[in-house]
Parts: sequence; structure tokens; C-alpha cells
Amino acid sequence: MEYFELVQSKNVRNPVAVMKLDRKKYNHEMTKEDFEALERLKVAYFSGRETEEACDILTDPAYMVSDRLRKVLKLYDKTLECKGVQLFPTSELCGRYPMYWVPGFERVDCLHESAEKYDNGMLKRLVLDERKAEGHPVFRIGGILEYKVVVALPVAESILRRRPYGVSLQRVEVK
Repeated sequence: MEYFELVQSKNVRNPVAVMKLDRKKYNHEMTKEDFEALERLKVAYFSGRETEEACDILTDPAYMVSDRLRKVLKLYDKTLECKGVQLFPTSELCGRYPMYWVPGFERVDCLHESAEKYDNGMLKRLVLDERKAEGHPVFRIGGILEYKVVVALPVAESILRRRPYGVSLQRVEVK
């Protein structure tokens, strides 16, 4: 099976900047307990400037996906829980009210023995063990410091068919 890392595209120059969201609760190091402690729905703000890009993946302050991307992920992982963040513009001229979701991805310890890490524990070379990843269409890689979300080929194809904005799928080495 082929797998792809689901990331925000490098072409996104000015993603929506979420304001008034507690960065201690909404962060990249979020554990399962941290996720469960989040409110089911939270209100936050963004500037509402025309130059801000409401892309389908936000990575700051936490990994969040748009409503339409959440729906695709839930098609393949019925157990995926998400906590909502409703954004309101601080500008009265803006008529956009994007909805984002913080997914509680299952962590799967699926690194292959040939994966490499730097001395500080950061990932140098990502290699998945196909046997350990099998049966998990959407997941977060466990056992690493970084927040990496991986999807199987059918999920990646389904995402691309919907022409998401600001989403990049990077092939992951599998052994």
C-alpha cells in the first residue's frame, strides 16, 4: 500500500491566522488526554483581510482541517473524533466564517527500523513499516516528536478528487 503525508502546501503564503485560541491547549504536542480535554466547539477569530487564505489545512496553533476535509477523512475512519473551532472575522467587511476541526487522530507506532532520527530526536528520514501501518487509512505517526498525519492511497485519491485548497500530499517511503 502507498501512503502520503497530509500537509499544508508550501504555496500557501498567508494562511488564516487564528487568534484568541489558548496555545497551551491547542498545540502540536497534543496528546490524547489533551485532545479529550478540549471543548466540543470553540470560538476563535481571524483578521478577515482579503489576503488571508482559508486553506483546507491549518498548522498553527494546532493541526486543523476544514469542514470539507474532515468529511473526507471521516469517510475512511468512522471513529475519527474532531473538536470544532468556529472562526469569526474581526473585520466587519469580511463575510467569511470558516469552520475548522482539530482531529483526534489515532497514533500508530509504525516506523520501520530503517527510519532515521537526528540526535535531538527529530525525524531525519521517514520510513513506514507496511505491516504496522496496514489497516489504518488515516493516522498520526506515533513515537516521533513531529506531528505527521499519514493517509493511505485511497484516501489521498479521494482528497484530490475534491480539489482541496492549500493541501499537499507527499509520498512516504514504505518498507
